[in-house]
Amino acid sequence: MELDGTRSFEPIGYFEGSAKYPYDVPRQGAVSSGAVGVIRLVAGKGYEEGLCDLSGFSHIWVLYVFHRNEGWRPKVRPPRHVDRKVGVFASRSPYRPNPLGISAVRLEGISGLEVWISHHDLLSGTPILDIKPYLSYADSFPEASLGWTGEGGCDVLEVVFLPRCEVELSWLESHGVDCIRQFIVTQLEYEPMNGELHRLVSIDGEVALAYRTWRALFQVSGRQVLVREIRSGYDEWELSSSEDKYKDKELHRQFREFQQGMTK
Repeated sequence: MELDGTRSFEPIGYFEGSAKYPYDVPRQGAVSSGAVGVIRLVAGKGYEEGLCDLSGFSHIWVLYVFHRNEGWRPKVRPPRHVDRKVGVFASRSPYRPNPLGISAVRLEGISGLEVWISHHDLLSGTPILDIKPYLSYADSFPEASLGWTGEGGCDVLEVVFLPRCEVELSWLESHGVDCIRQFIVTQLEYEPMNGELHRLVSIDGEVALAYRTWRALFQVSGRQVLVREIRSGYDEWELSSSEDKYKDKELHRQFREFQQGMTK
């Protein structure tokens, strides 16, 4: 990472969390589900001393690299304002000339070279360039203008998981599918029936949101999106096949057995 051919930046550490794919990441860390991840700083650099006194802050700024992005776009279409594009410098899009990101996150704790954070929007494996304390008296401006984000048309709905779905999500989360809940909320709280924005499929005549090989059946009721049930994206024939492209068919079989036990 060179600037003007004279200076390079070396990551001070790397982030490790549950979000492994770009679509797993919430649009803003402040509205995420609060999943905890860890920044592991590089050993042998004296960073332990650099972390002294940081634990007294509730929030920190994290500067990092959008390491999964290639190229940039002068104009981007923000996910909640699909009527027009805006300049990339007027957005927080990751598709930037220099792939640099900055997020204010909650500091959960520090142990040696490990910095534990929550309410973040980072992908696992993200290279970390710097950490700074968040100062409310210097970094918060409640009267600040919201620019184009203050325009009308962003109608956010409440996503509600019905009891059966809550049980199914808890099972999936306990078995490593721990980004699905945040994904469902992020996708369905805005224009949930828009097939251009979301990957929607039909299951037995009902609409469902696709998340990798999983499906979330839902319906819109007034100002709420009711998520009723989680289904496997595999049918019986596919589960019986030895081909396993995503290496998750055994988990789907266990999930179906769990669902069958729920109905007994």
